[in-house]
Amino acid sequence: MIIGVDVETANSNAGSVCALGIAIVQRGAVVRDAHWLLNPGGSFDPRFTKIHGINALRVRGKPSIRTAWAEIVTFLEQAKSDLAQPRLFDFVPADEAPVVFVAHNAPFDRVQLEAALGEALPFHLECTVTMARKSFPDLPRHNLAAVAAHLGIPLKHHDARSDARACALIASRC
Repeated sequence: MIIGVDVETANSNAGSVCALGIAIVQRGAVVRDAHWLLNPGGSFDPRFTKIHGINALRVRGKPSIRTAWAEIVTFLEQAKSDLAQPRLFDFVPADEAPVVFVAHNAPFDRVQLEAALGEALPFHLECTVTMARKSFPDLPRHNLAAVAAHLGIPLKHHDARSDARACALIASRC
């Protein structure tokens, strides 16, 4: 099971997470995904809003990531529980199947999430930029849009859900 994670930020301050996307890929297909708009509790830089379209009005009344974190963890735990049921012809017992968390440019997403949460993430985050560079060394660029296009993966770039989906699918093909 591969879990793609992507954040969008309101400004250049670490922890200004205004959106979180999560996508779960199993056997090369997205089986579940989710998206949260989050109130970062700070200002929105117009340059960032221009990139992802999220502004203070869109997150008014939304929870901070700290408040939403329990819901996010429940989503992940429920998905693992629902999707890890043994199936006929599975060669790896469901309870032994690895869960890999990935993000495109993982150090960025890790810093943003940990700053917003005020604590370390409870999982390791693998980097799909690194995976793509190893798997597709002849690509001139390894940003999310370039790798997704190379693999024919649909992408609405800077939409946290779409980015998380593309990231998890890239990892499954690397």
